[in-house]
Amino acid sequence: MKEIDLGNRPRDERTQIASGEPLYREVATIDALTFRRLLDRVFWHPPAEVLRFEVRAIPSEQGSEYTVTAILGDQGEVWFDADAVPARWDAIATFELSWALSQLHAAQHGLDLRGFEKPGGRPGNERMPDYSSVQDPAEVARHRWNVVNRLRKAGIAWK
Repeated sequence: MKEIDLGNRPRDERTQIASGEPLYREVATIDALTFRRLLDRVFWHPPAEVLRFEVRAIPSEQGSEYTVTAILGDQGEVWFDADAVPARWDAIATFELSWALSQLHAAQHGLDLRGFEKPGGRPGNERMPDYSSVQDPAEVARHRWNVVNRLRKAGIAWK
């Protein structure tokens, strides 16, 4: 197994909150979970035994720092390509971040957003809507073919 630290957000995106600030844990976790889902989309939802992305809390003097780690199994080097790691959020991630931050804001201020989002509990606990329809189909195809081509080049049968 090989591990690669990827940070908690795409490299060209500005940090929303510094370690040690109020709500850092919540916002950094939202960023890291969104980044993990973005990586799953970009690498076409790889089998977990080959490549998986984990959100980790790394202890620091100011609490914990959050990061996404790529864990590469036996054929993980074929599935993973460091050059394919996105530098910016995609459309789905942007919607997910907005939704998650609105839920955090609502929970902090005791607001009930259920009339605006899918019902499912108290504010901050609703299920995230599926934003896959906002992604450009060409982008989806490009991610898929990047993975398929890497697998073909390595001589691995695509299932």
